[in-house]
Amino acid sequence: TQSSGSSGINAEYGYKTVIIRDAQPASVAHTTQSTTDITVNGNSIHSVRGANFTMQCTGSGTPTPSDISIDVPDDLSASVASSLVKVNKEGKYIGNLLIDQVTEDYAGDYKCCTHNFVNDEKYESCVTISLAVEEKVTVTQNSPDADDSLVIGDQVYGTEGKPVTASCKATGLPRPTVVLDQTNKGCGTVSTITTANDVQLTDSIIIQIEYANSSICQTDSFTCCGSNTIQSVQYNACHTISVSFVEYQKPQDVKITNKGTLGQSDQSLVGTKESLVLECSVTSFPECAITWQYRKSDSDDGYQIPDSSSFTQDITLAKGETTSVLASKGFAGDYFTGDEYDFKCTATNAQGDSSSADLSITITEDTSSEVSSEVYLSIGVIIFIGALVAIVVMYIYLIISTGKKKKADLGMFGCFVCTCCEPEEQPTDTDDGIYNASLYSDKTYTMRKVDLYPEVKRMSFNEDEFDRSNVVVFNQNSEFDDRMFTLNTAVFKDPDVV
Repeated sequence: TQSSGSSGINAEYGYKTVIIRDAQPASVAHTTQSTTDITVNGNSIHSVRGANFTMQCTGSGTPTPSDISIDVPDDLSASVASSLVKVNKEGKYIGNLLIDQVTEDYAGDYKCCTHNFVNDEKYESCVTISLAVEEKVTVTQNSPDADDSLVIGDQVYGTEGKPVTASCKATGLPRPTVVLDQTNKGCGTVSTITTANDVQLTDSIIIQIEYANSSICQTDSFTCCGSNTIQSVQYNACHTISVSFVEYQKPQDVKITNKGTLGQSDQSLVGTKESLVLECSVTSFPECAITWQYRKSDSDDGYQIPDSSSFTQDITLAKGETTSVLASKGFAGDYFTGDEYDFKCTATNAQGDSSSADLSITITEDTSSEVSSEVYLSIGVIIFIGALVAIVVMYIYLIISTGKKKKADLGMFGCFVCTCCEPEEQPTDTDDGIYNASLYSDKTYTMRKVDLYPEVKRMSFNEDEFDRSNVVVFNQNSEFDDRMFTLNTAVFKDPDVV
């Protein structure tokens, strides 16, 4: 024990008495740190739903506090209180309460306490930490998908002559308020349902409209707007739902399509080295449940349902149409040992009406890979020929557009050039071949690129035409390339005399 001041030995009992003159009674402070999911303001914590964080308080004093505790709200489970981690570090006692996936059940007051002993007297200090769990308002589609209706995205389809229910759901903490804006007011019965702590662990409000049948209103739409306030900031969200009625239609036009590689040319073929992919489509309203069955064509056994461990089934719903895709998880040859199989697709609606279609499939040995090789070879030949043609065309374009060759100079490629593309003869100003020369700029003069036909074999500069003493720099090295040449730069002291 660290001590200062006087001390002595009690002769009668044989122990040493220590008096701590600079002792400090225990005190505790809230030391939780803000993160992206929580905001700490003094002894208050604002947390978003689902956050993971550590609530922390720190005890101090001289001597160091001997313990620290955090009492949780009464309705929390004992497992939350047992997650307290205590650390004695650098003369302080720190308590860390680990909170995972916070919900509104965690909201409330937490009491953190610590204590120490000063001159045999216990000193205790406590702080109350308030936790608020918050969530910005969201508004979503909440319409039930009943037997006589179909819900796709924000669209609710009801069956003519049958009732249908459409609803939206606003969730948030604090619980949001909701305003309804209906296009056809009076069309349907509006009700409000308030729930707390539902299966999504949210406070929510549901706005529900019940339409008796299509005779009251054929179509309608409504918008739900919710709002709540978090830390003095108001948040808003809206969602629009459309409702319409569709005439009842029994399942019909059931069709099975082979979507495999060989199926594109022959619907009855599936290769052993490709996946079996069959699509069943049916026209109906409301939607149908689709079941698949298959059997060996030469067997007296009945149909069997595809095993989910070997096959997948994907359903796609649209207004008036249901589509199911049956696909093997591996190659067809891994699951089918015979040659021919019969597949049946049956579509049944909620009223018990059904319709079916059949397709016989022949499993062929390695045919798919052979066809794939032929396809790849054909594509490769086409690409190779196209590349050759492109190279020839580009070559001809370059040599003609730059004027380097006449048609006769192209040899066997001359047949690709029309007569109008051949460059014309150009007159020259002098016998020396200088044609259409010009000078540019104020101080630096560069003779432009001269394009002549026929070819220029020689170039000379008539120095008598100007005073050479006026030239500061003159580079007469010309570059000849067939019939094109460039005279390099000449710099003059006084360009006005040139």
